[in-house]
Amino acid sequence: MKKIAVIGILALFTAFAIPTASAQAQGYYYLVPADSNATYGSCTEVALWAHSAIYIAGGKIKLTYDPSCAVISCANWTMNNTLWYMGTCVVKPEERALVITYYAAPGVQYPPGDYHIGNLIICCNATTYCKTDFGYITSETYHSNVSGDWEVPLLNATFTCGAPTEETFSKDLYEGWNLISLPLSPSDNRTSAVLASVWENVSAVYRFNATSKQFESVMDKTMEPGEGYFVYVTQNCTWTYSGTPYTSMSIELKRGLNMVGWLNCSKDILDALSSIAGNYWYVARWNAIDQKFEVYNPVAPPVFNDFNTMERGEGYFISMKRDGALTESC
Repeated sequence: MKKIAVIGILALFTAFAIPTASAQAQGYYYLVPADSNATYGSCTEVALWAHSAIYIAGGKIKLTYDPSCAVISCANWTMNNTLWYMGTCVVKPEERALVITYYAAPGVQYPPGDYHIGNLIICCNATTYCKTDFGYITSETYHSNVSGDWEVPLLNATFTCGAPTEETFSKDLYEGWNLISLPLSPSDNRTSAVLASVWENVSAVYRFNATSKQFESVMDKTMEPGEGYFVYVTQNCTWTYSGTPYTSMSIELKRGLNMVGWLNCSKDILDALSSIAGNYWYVARWNAIDQKFEVYNPVAPPVFNDFNTMERGEGYFISMKRDGALTESC
């Protein structure tokens, strides 16, 4: 019975998935430290690096973040002038983004390796605990050489403002499939630990890879805030776990389907998805009681939509028109 259910849910989404070619492994950007923090009203310094698997003569990164949690100013950007001949820094508050470019002297290309781009000063801009994920815009994040521009990712990075306090979250799960997310960041994010209170009833846990458009089992892996998960339980039960509030997100979204999580709060869907307004076709959630999807279409009359809020603990499918970043906070 379980195998039939798993095959059924996978087949359902195969029809909606849009195939996407894997990005070439030309390199990536990363922050040092990857996970930085500051106390209220203070700042910290973070270095931006490029790892290139090809010759590199410069590049660009469009870094997304939550400005209500982290303050980043171009006045506090210091480019490595030993390596880079020229560059720019532009803050785009309406896009919740920072854009940095850097270029070597004319005719200069560096061989594959790790290169320091420069340093950022990040300040804590809140009076209560918050955490922001750093994301990036794919089409504006790349390494450059004489052959052209090569899109590369930013490795996972976060900034934490202040100190969190732990909470407990509970959610009813129903026999069959449940589409959930983590409104709290657990201290132990192994799947078996996050779902420990219902583990004896869990027979499958899947995430959705937005790049390959494939479901992936995480039964023996980990679960992260910001992601959506399909959980199959063999009987009705109540899931309970503890962690610190997940109150800020910056999640890269790919063209086509993305299965995402949500924050530790509820928001009107127009407000919740304002960072991708005009760039998504629809949002779907899963009704675990009736075992069916419910849909929100931003251009449909309200009476035709099944829901209009994003809720803590729920997972969602977002169908994107093109790549983007979902950036929001509580």
